Amino acid sequence: MAKAVLFDCDGVLLDSEYQYLDSVSRYLRTLGREAGIEELAYLVGTDIRRITEQLKKDYHLEGYGTEELIRGQRALFYKEFYGEGKLSPMEGLVAFLDRLRAAGIRMAVASSSPQEYVDYVLGQLKIGEYFEFALGRENVQRAKPAPDLYLEAMRRLKILPHEAVVIEDSQNGVAAGLASGAYVIAYKGSVVRQDTSGAHRTVFSFQEIGVEELKKDL
Repeated sequence: MAKAVLFDCDGVLLDSEYQYLDSVSRYLRTLGREAGIEELAYLVGTDIRRITEQLKKDYHLEGYGTEELIRGQRALFYKEFYGEGKLSPMEGLVAFLDRLRAAGIRMAVASSSPQEYVDYVLGQLKIGEYFEFALGRENVQRAKPAPDLYLEAMRRLKILPHEAVVIEDSQNGVAAGLASGAYVIAYKGSVVRQDTSGAHRTVFSFQEIGVEELKKDL
């Protein structure tokens, strides 16, 4: 029986993955590197430091400092996306949260993004009240695909892995959810599609997830 649903943030609560990858693509172009959004999709779902280290390796950017590259990515992303009134929740998300709350299923967020960003997103989407807490990258030792964020969420909720449902959109996130022992639903509502083939179930909208079925044995 599912006692709690644990949500990723980007690509699940809001469709921000495309904007982020677009900003990375444009930033790489300023450094003389070419990479399209589809080519970069494998990067999402983990923290920006891990992403940046992978970019340095894959696009031969060893001559640049990690912090410099992080600042460059964030400058473009925040300019285009991280502003008042620019964020909106995924279609059907709020209705799904209402259904979970009415059924007595607890909710939390576990994201590899910085805590400040996660808190900002919840505030802008006006959905913070649904979640008992939101965990950002700083709360654990390892980011996704390690299971640390989900295990920490379970610890705080005082539930066992088989009592948790994880909703993820990325390959790294699905791997983290599976490693935590939770039941993992791959959500495909984002513009950016990724390899989530390891998930227990795949859905394309929140309407496909029946709350009553979550309350049964998964």
